[in-house]
Amino acid sequence: MSQAPSAAALAPVVRAAAPGDADRLAELYRAAEQELAELRGGRVLVGLQARPEPVEATFIEQLERPGHLVVVGALGEKVVGYGSCRTLSLAGGELLGSVEELFVLPEVRRNGVGKAISGALLDWCSSLACTGVDAKALPGSRAVKSFFETQGFTARVLFMHRPLA
Repeated sequence: MSQAPSAAALAPVVRAAAPGDADRLAELYRAAEQELAELRGGRVLVGLQARPEPVEATFIEQLERPGHLVVVGALGEKVVGYGSCRTLSLAGGELLGSVEELFVLPEVRRNGVGKAISGALLDWCSSLACTGVDAKALPGSRAVKSFFETQGFTARVLFMHRPLA
């Protein structure tokens, strides 16, 4: 009797998200939001870019919006991560890509899913002739910073924040 391959034995697959993925995307989004909120600066970031309820509907709407891409990453048949990206117009008319969300479930990290998702988002930005791509990493989140550095990202700007009582 053969066993199902472990997550580590499966090659990651990335594809454009479809409306049928909305429920799973919402589950992953909520897991990402919970993880972010616990990090330094995370509560503010979540507050700035939170999707309104119903989250599922925001994904479906985003799939139809020009200049936006949502992808899902899977190991086998199970969707275990997602990424979203959009383009921004610069003053000179050039396009800048912006990775808005990139999340992989903690229990399947280090299996290449994040790298595959990042690659798909970067390929999309390249296909649109973007001059570059931005992504966010919270201060103190060394794993996220290191992940993006391995994908060729470097710091371009640091946002400073001062809470007011």
